[in-house]
Amino acid sequence: MAEWNQHTLAQRIFEILRDEILDVDEAFTPASNLVEAGLDSLAVTQLLLALEESTGVWVVESLLTPDNLASAEALAACVAGLVS
Repeated sequence: MAEWNQHTLAQRIFEILRDEILDVDEAFTPASNLVEAGLDSLAVTQLLLALEESTGVWVVESLLTPDNLASAEALAACVAGLVS
């Protein structure tokens, strides 16, 4: 099982978004604005399912605030508290 900390979570969330969910170019980074990159409610659901598959942690809907969904890094900061 992988060691999940804020950095590794940010990288995994970024990879899921870049490779599986969003249609983004090389300018997309872990700090990129997810809404501007095309994150919508369906993409959030896909992300949460993939994240649960990777980490075993389900992120409850109440944590899906605009601030926490601002970037892969922001979501990782939120999720890091759940996996520790």
